[in-house]
Amino acid sequence: MKKILLALPILFLIVISCEDSFDPYGELKDKYVFSCVIRGDTTFQTAYVTQSYMVDNYEPYSNIQDPSIKNVQIRVWEEDKVALFKDTTVSRAPDSKYKTPFSFYYNNNYQPKAGAKIEVEALLPTGKRLTSSTRVPYSITFSKSNSDTNIRLTNDYDQVRWKTGQINPVFIPRMLIYYTKPVDGKQVRFSAVVPLNYVEFNGKSKPNYAKPSSDLAYSVDMKTFKKAMELISEGDPEKSKYVIYSTFVEVYSLDENLSTYYNATARNNDAYSVKLTETDFSNVLNGTGIFGVYMRSYYVLRMKHDFINSFGYTPGLSDVQ
Repeated sequence: MKKILLALPILFLIVISCEDSFDPYGELKDKYVFSCVIRGDTTFQTAYVTQSYMVDNYEPYSNIQDPSIKNVQIRVWEEDKVALFKDTTVSRAPDSKYKTPFSFYYNNNYQPKAGAKIEVEALLPTGKRLTSSTRVPYSITFSKSNSDTNIRLTNDYDQVRWKTGQINPVFIPRMLIYYTKPVDGKQVRFSAVVPLNYVEFNGKSKPNYAKPSSDLAYSVDMKTFKKAMELISEGDPEKSKYVIYSTFVEVYSLDENLSTYYNATARNNDAYSVKLTETDFSNVLNGTGIFGVYMRSYYVLRMKHDFINSFGYTPGLSDVQ
């Protein structure tokens, strides 16, 4: 009987506490997000500024109010030069949950100089300043004498090497096959990414892509390359309508900020890992977000006609020796 009497006060407290309103989010604190990745291969740069928001239920993706912040003054400094960003809007996709145009900031006349230090400032309408800085990575020079130039049936692998004057460089290479196929009576261009290799996971073949590294070379074995070629027309018996052109090897040279961000967000995106928490990386002062810069270089690998024909495809360029 004593056990029952002792349990009653505890049960009473539980019932009373459950009647009180419970807010799992707590008080909303203004948090500003600034995102700007400067591209070294173009003069067109973009930036985005958003803020935190609260929803009326327990589903964070139910928000339909655009969190973008307007009237932000964004400047990028490089030595004695300053690049001013303008605001603009573009229409969203018809199925977007946001019903207002997409807002962002741009500059169409700024291209960073390799090795230069650049700084950014975003002045919000409230007077708050979001700032960050980075150093532009150096471009690379491909070593043609130590790289393959053509893709042939007799190749064991395809390899590209390069050089750089950068200290502690970080690269992300990727290989793409460019081709066209008819869509609604017109030849439309496509690209197929060739992974580093394929791995078996749960009975399925999964592509495994290159991770950031300091390696000055990138190679793909022919078994992997041939599989990527086959997947271009998977399920389509009319192989000859696919016109194959060339293979490009793109090498992205990352600054320190992007390298850290990429490693933090992509390290678990492989076939053997499960990501349990969101990555919280930021290099923006007085806010959160990412400010970085990358340089892009590319190398062309031509394909022999007999190699293209072995898949039933049609060559799109003249044959190579």
